[in-house]
Amino acid sequence: MLAPDINLEIPLRIVIAGGQDTIRSAIRSAAERAGFAIAGVCGDGASATATVVRERAHLCLIAAGLPRADEAVVAIASLPLAPKVVVLGSAKDGEVFFDALALGAAGCLLDDMEPARLADELRTVAEGGMALAPAVAGRLIDDLRSRRHSTPPGALTDREWDALELVARGLTTTEIAVRLRVSPTAVRRHVSSAVRQVVSARPRDTSVANPGWPCSPGRARPGSGKRGRV
Repeated sequence: MLAPDINLEIPLRIVIAGGQDTIRSAIRSAAERAGFAIAGVCGDGASATATVVRERAHLCLIAAGLPRADEAVVAIASLPLAPKVVVLGSAKDGEVFFDALALGAAGCLLDDMEPARLADELRTVAEGGMALAPAVAGRLIDDLRSRRHSTPPGALTDREWDALELVARGLTTTEIAVRLRVSPTAVRRHVSSAVRQVVSARPRDTSVANPGWPCSPGRARPGSGKRGRV
């Protein structure tokens, strides 16, 4: 979660790094309408890190393909006040998203998503959760399926599977909480844990069997071992 000395009642400060002008403008507009404060806009990873430090920003939105983006994700995620990094891209940026999650990003979203949903996802990150576009969650599931013979059965609990699959279907944190009859905090915990396990088990130089971005519900779960509920 955000550092304890940050007052979540004040507007959260956001740095936007990279991206096309039209997309960056749309993201800025959506963030401002949702009550976020734009602390800075920059064009490369080094500038993003410096701006986050200077402005004591809470969130940094980094465009996929930004120069020195990997360095920025690591540097920002390691700062004392624990600011969060969310990577924005398109459906073709699957490997970029995987790498960003492995390096400590708190979310990967599509840059053309509906403004209100973007604002909700950023709030989820600010509250300590993981923000994933449905396509990204679907890709994580497909990646785990592609490694089903090498992944220990039971690596994910039933709840973690349920939460990740519902994200892939496009449900919000609140909707998932209602569906699973758990708290939103529990949903955020399940999704974050699932992502960490999938990403940590995946070699960064290995592509999944299916390079596309299918997002169909009801994927078969790898392994036949018993998974406990949490």
